[in-house]
Amino acid sequence: MRAEQFSKNILALDPMIRLAGVMEKSGHLYAVSQREGIEEHLKGRNPEISYTQSAYIVDLRKMFSQELGRLKTVAYVYDKVKLANFPVKDHLLVISAEPAVKVDDLYEKILTYIASVENELSLYPPGNIVNPEKKEIVWNLHHSGISEDLIAEQLDLDVNTVKILIAENK
Repeated sequence: MRAEQFSKNILALDPMIRLAGVMEKSGHLYAVSQREGIEEHLKGRNPEISYTQSAYIVDLRKMFSQELGRLKTVAYVYDKVKLANFPVKDHLLVISAEPAVKVDDLYEKILTYIASVENELSLYPPGNIVNPEKKEIVWNLHHSGISEDLIAEQLDLDVNTVKILIAENK
């Protein structure tokens, strides 16, 4: 299942979910499904900043997994919205929900769904969301012998996205 369908399915799990999207660990959000008619609370660059910070926080929290167990979610509760990030494979599922949502019930519903489809998921973004200039840079760096891991790190891309872009260019 592709990321776009996964996001739509998550949104359909509960009417209190405002937005569901898949995010690379760099904080790049793609494959977003949003409920019609909702008010966006963050404007301008603030959503991008929020996503990047969330990805960083989830990554930091994972360092305690050996002592505390697998990280299931990181949640933020505000007056106007509840936000949560769920690690899924090498990505994050990002959700925004109405403030009245019963958090434990919603999170259990989401975690159960993720577990039921995780083996079918292919969450890597399609090559068409990476601009042509960045694709050319990926190809040139690869052609010059730089490793895929280093390319991904330098260009703030997921390593599997880099591999897909290289394969598309061959």
